[in-house]
Amino acid sequence: MTTKGPDHRTTQQLVLRIHGGDLDAFNQLFMRYYPRIKLLVRLHMMDKLKAQVEADDVIQEIYMEVYRNFHKFEYRDPDSFYKWVVKVIGWKIKDFDKYFFKTAKRQPSDTLSLQQNAPGGSDTGPMLADGLAGGGTTPSQIVMEKEGYKMLDKALERLPGHFRRVIQLRHIEQRSVKETAELLDMKPNAVNVLFHRAQTRLHDVLKEMSYFKA
Repeated sequence: MTTKGPDHRTTQQLVLRIHGGDLDAFNQLFMRYYPRIKLLVRLHMMDKLKAQVEADDVIQEIYMEVYRNFHKFEYRDPDSFYKWVVKVIGWKIKDFDKYFFKTAKRQPSDTLSLQQNAPGGSDTGPMLADGLAGGGTTPSQIVMEKEGYKMLDKALERLPGHFRRVIQLRHIEQRSVKETAELLDMKPNAVNVLFHRAQTRLHDVLKEMSYFKA
């Protein structure tokens, strides 16, 4: 699986506009990664959390968190924004886990209100729907990428856990071989072998699903 990397000049221009208070530029930058973010959120969420809250609600919180704290973001390269969002995803999933499972018992009928009592929730600021409706990435591009990542999500479910994990870290989270080796407690060469095998199996599964032809 390969993805076209973001353009350095365009990304840097968007970042400068966002620091100048341009919400449309923020929407454009966030929506570039929306399909990938949704897949990553789903991969992070355990089944018990999925039973309590929708992935889109978690993404809305991530969107708000990134927007509120964008002044802390330092641009280094075209991938730096996405890598920062990956960290925010990890933090937010932990927040939701604590909210639902490490506080007082909740009734089955209780639901999470993002504007009232969500972890870090706020009743002010932009909404993800504004980003979906905004300029930049066209709706058709978003749909095409979203459908592709939906297919990838389904294919990953058919892989063994160790294959799924290495693809998540190396391909979706874009972590280095060294970082992945540390997280998996493996040697870098072993990570490369595992990732190659996982990619080969993923390719076979996608062919079985008729996502693309051999």
